Amino acid sequence: MEKVSVIVPIYNVEKYLDNCVKSILRQTYRNLEILLVDDGSPDRCPQMCDEYAGQDDRIRVIHKENGGLGDARNAGIREATGKYFLCVDSDDRIREDLVSVTVEAAEKTQADIVVFDYAGETPDRKQTDLFTFDLPEDRTFCAAEEPAVIMRTCSAVNKLYLRKFWEKSGLSFPAGRYYEDLATIPKLLAEADRIVYKKEVLYYYLTREDSITHSSDFSRSYADRTRAVDELLDFFRKQSLDQTYRDELEYLVFENTWFVPSKEIVLNDRKSIYLDKFREYSLEKYPDLENNRYISELSGKDKILWALLRRKMYAVMVLMSQLRRLKERITG
Repeated sequence: MEKVSVIVPIYNVEKYLDNCVKSILRQTYRNLEILLVDDGSPDRCPQMCDEYAGQDDRIRVIHKENGGLGDARNAGIREATGKYFLCVDSDDRIREDLVSVTVEAAEKTQADIVVFDYAGETPDRKQTDLFTFDLPEDRTFCAAEEPAVIMRTCSAVNKLYLRKFWEKSGLSFPAGRYYEDLATIPKLLAEADRIVYKKEVLYYYLTREDSITHSSDFSRSYADRTRAVDELLDFFRKQSLDQTYRDELEYLVFENTWFVPSKEIVLNDRKSIYLDKFREYSLEKYPDLENNRYISELSGKDKILWALLRRKMYAVMVLMSQLRRLKERITG
């Protein structure tokens, strides 16, 4: 049974940490190395980590100065000794057979990366979102064969990684910035020779009002999102892959520097200058972005939001959100 390292970056999550750690300890796969990376957390998390380590000898604690999520993940990866590793955010939980399912798939196919589905949930475990992907199931492929993989799933947490492959890539997460996944994961997927997809929800992330995705710091969002995309496009250019994956990179720009951030901004401040700044950045990178072929695959709701966004009908978008929330309160 191969050893698997589970890396948990931890910062200011004492309310949620126990649920996360217990979901890892409940894994049916027992040969684990659990690396709890205390990223200079100001609450009780450092003491909690040490207490967990005293209760289970599979747990190791890394105490470090605060450097952000990407830096904490990097610290865990450097210390990992397992053949494979996973990243689990400290306010999330994983299905009890996540490691078993993904390691079995990796060993059977000699995969560099195993991708799987994930879902959002509220503290009372009511599902809010489902992320599933239009990718081949249970067989190996690479980005050259399935180019959409580089844009379908930029998250770091819904993947099992072969550690030697990660080390060979020379990649790491940027430190001290948001959207570190976006800056890293598409590069890694482009480098992988063997990717396997399991169409199962194995990971559950907690939907929190104080999370990065709900932040109203639009200045930082703009700076970090555009820097991540600049680095991503530069990487593909240097690898002479920018034309090979042109449509996919264009969609990444559309989604991450126009559509998603603009939806967030509209619900907070539809007069914000960053609505225009994100739009201008996206069109500067890809002037014909609005004709990207992948936009036709948006859900019905997102197609409506995209049409409203293009026409700057922000008040209608806000009204739709208010009506949706009212319906949720009424229906429970």
